[in-house]
Amino acid sequence: MKIDYENLQPEDLEDGGVKIELAEDAFEAPLTCAKCNKKMEKVLTDFELPGREITLHLEAYRCKKCHRELFSGQQAEKFDALLTLVDAMKQQAKVKFERAANLDGKNWFIRFPSDLTKSWNKQMETEIIPITQRDFFIHLKRNKLK
Repeated sequence: MKIDYENLQPEDLEDGGVKIELAEDAFEAPLTCAKCNKKMEKVLTDFELPGREITLHLEAYRCKKCHRELFSGQQAEKFDALLTLVDAMKQQAKVKFERAANLDGKNWFIRFPSDLTKSWNKQMETEIIPITQRDFFIHLKRNKLK
């Protein structure tokens, strides 16, 4: 029987006796090197993005024995977000929306497409972080502080 690994489902593995269990914090710090089975130490590492003039300074975990470096699950998510931001700033984002900037008399605002805002609620706050005079990073917080 040939296995389609690209579309593998958990029920496909049950007959083969393969069972994998992961602890909730399996990808969280402190990490253990899978190769050496040694605790990894927290370090700051530079990661140069290929084809870009940007170097990211990231927190990683390094094995004291083999010097292998890994990100925790949280750091990997941050790294992925940084790559998305860099691509967006370089106009290489896969999805883009163009909207008019509107003035209500004193303040500028933009409207977000409803497809992007389905999970938003009126209690959310935003952080607007200027990157350049024409580029901004908008971060949605969970709920307003009371």
